Amino acid sequence: MTGTEILIAIGAIAISGLVLHWLLTVLKVTVGTAIKIALIVFLLQIFFGIGPERLWQQAQFLWSQVASYLTSSQ
Repeated sequence: MTGTEILIAIGAIAISGLVLHWLLTVLKVTVGTAIKIALIVFLLQIFFGIGPERLWQQAQFLWSQVASYLTSSQ
């Protein structure tokens, strides 16, 4: 192996390590967020009888209100 090939291999290993670290970080955050959402939905259903369908309807309503506000303020 020449010096250039060694540098390319070291660079590829470094970039691969950074990408792997980034992917693991994104996966960790995603799983954490999913667990938090599931816990909130579960607690709302257990304590207040509010199911995921009702939450989804409310979220859609809120986003439609935000969209109408943004389009009317322009």
